[in-house]
Amino acid sequence: MYFRKKSTEDIPLENTAIWSCENESCMGWMRDNFAFESAPVCSSCQAPMVSGMRMLPMLSNTNSNFKSLKKGVQIS
Repeated sequence: MYFRKKSTEDIPLENTAIWSCENESCMGWMRDNFAFESAPVCSSCQAPMVSGMRMLPMLSNTNSNFKSLKKGVQIS
């Protein structure tokens, strides 16, 4: 049986601000526009994270103000 190779669409990349784990043995990282804090800690090892840049596929984040949301608001 012949399986036709599907043509893959080129995904556009952009230089994106990220946070990466400071711990060399940890591979944790996150996009800056998806971080809840202005200086986040790694969710895997609880180490501080450092800012940097990385070429990543473009994503649109409709809620760009994660960092300004109130935490611990009690639901009535």
